[in-house]
Amino acid sequence: MPHKINILRLDLCSPLFFVKDESIQPFVYKDLAAERLFCFKVSPDQAGRIDPEAERFLGELLFGAWRVSDTAGGEARVSDTAVELPAGAYLFAQEREALSLEDWLFMATEVQKEGLWERLKLGDKVYLRCLFEDKSVVTQVFRPYWIDTVSTI
Repeated sequence: MPHKINILRLDLCSPLFFVKDESIQPFVYKDLAAERLFCFKVSPDQAGRIDPEAERFLGELLFGAWRVSDTAGGEARVSDTAVELPAGAYLFAQEREALSLEDWLFMATEVQKEGLWERLKLGDKVYLRCLFEDKSVVTQVFRPYWIDTVSTI
């Protein structure tokens, strides 16, 4: 995958709701009929590095989940298995293909490099979202950020 990745700033105005399922695994694309979300912690020793090591980048998998349909959204939001991609500011990148762990890590570390280059304060979580759109698999990375308004000058 080492090619130019388009990294965007995305303002997610409303959260996306999902139902946690411990049986689903990231980077398994068979039967991708429903949208999936995975949330990982970023390894603390890699989180602030402009040159993160891909093989050490991910920490704990916090959850894997299926997207809630619009009709079931209300019930899922109050369920004890409900999780979300919270509303907020994200650095975002996507590829219109099913990515391997290695390729997704490349994309996620490029997102981190860009965020640090832009002097953004990055969150300690990174999200993997997989969906089927326009007759193909789409693999996305979301990394929360905020702008540090305290000047060091």
